[in-house]
Amino acid sequence: MKLKIIHIIPILFIILPLQIFAQDLMPTLNTLTIAPDARSAALGDAGVATSADANAQHWNAAKYIFSQQYGGVALSYTPWLKAATSDIYITFLSGFYKYNNNEAIAASLRFFSLGNIDFYTDNYEFLQTARPNEFAFDVSYSRRLGKNMSGAITFRYINSTKMTIQNINPVIEHTSNIAADVAFFYQKPVVFSFAPKSELAFGATISNLGTKVNVSDSAGYFLPMNIKLGVRITFNFNDVNFLSPTVEFYKSLVPDDNKYRNSSVISAAVRGITSGLSKTACILGAEYSYKNQIYFRAGYHHESKTISNNSYLTFGAGIKHKNLDFAAAYLFVTDSRNTLLDNTYRLSVALTFGSRQNKWLDYDL
Repeated sequence: MKLKIIHIIPILFIILPLQIFAQDLMPTLNTLTIAPDARSAALGDAGVATSADANAQHWNAAKYIFSQQYGGVALSYTPWLKAATSDIYITFLSGFYKYNNNEAIAASLRFFSLGNIDFYTDNYEFLQTARPNEFAFDVSYSRRLGKNMSGAITFRYINSTKMTIQNINPVIEHTSNIAADVAFFYQKPVVFSFAPKSELAFGATISNLGTKVNVSDSAGYFLPMNIKLGVRITFNFNDVNFLSPTVEFYKSLVPDDNKYRNSSVISAAVRGITSGLSKTACILGAEYSYKNQIYFRAGYHHESKTISNNSYLTFGAGIKHKNLDFAAAYLFVTDSRNTLLDNTYRLSVALTFGSRQNKWLDYDL
């Protein structure tokens, strides 16, 4: 039986890393690491140490403790790999509620559609059309750990599509996995002579520690376990003009060597911290805000050739009117050998409620 795929390139982009690098141990369901919202996407996919917003669930749920709003919801949309096809997309719905100054809860739903796939016989007789997809549902709990520090834990349920051929017929199955994230966030006011009411923030997350995905054999494949570290400084020049540069580092926790294929998730993640240090991605981003109402953003995401050769520039803008926040982002690939991501755009809208007036001094327990 032959399988005809309408968008062969996107499917190869998503699936083949599991198959073609036999010498390396590769993770699966890498779509879980794709930036879902326009704000962070405009910052080069940085979000671990940026200021809290409604989409912090994906990046660092511990940031919710330092949110200046008591709650909010956000919806984002991304046409994915639009250079090759038009019906692959990602939607992300998230929301949080900060029910006191020390605790917050949040939830999110991420849906990834891989578009249409047509199945044919050897004689090119049409059998059926499948529309595989993945979705992940998250819930998180965040708590203040000190005057300037918070922590969070996120639990994730993942449902993905598995396509096999049985008795010359395509069989579409759904597989389920569970995972968890651990996150920490530190933020404090700092004083500069040129910006007396500024902020310094650090963020760290370990993501997608979870059950193996059974794709083709009993050993299974690891989820895209990773660790992220980030730092941000927000310069408050005159209570009107704000500039927030951020630097972030991303490292996969899936070890390089295929001999760890049968290892437990924890032992593999521990090994992954020290293996392949040259495969650490670096992200630079900056956000300018005027009166916390108009935003301009830019970023650069760099991955070496040993990772995926995905290096790109990002740009974006946002506008906030009362409690409504609109954002858009655009991605420009800097390496001509990998243009599938070129011209990717994202759109986000958020609604928040409740606010505090004195942002800089609001660090009471």
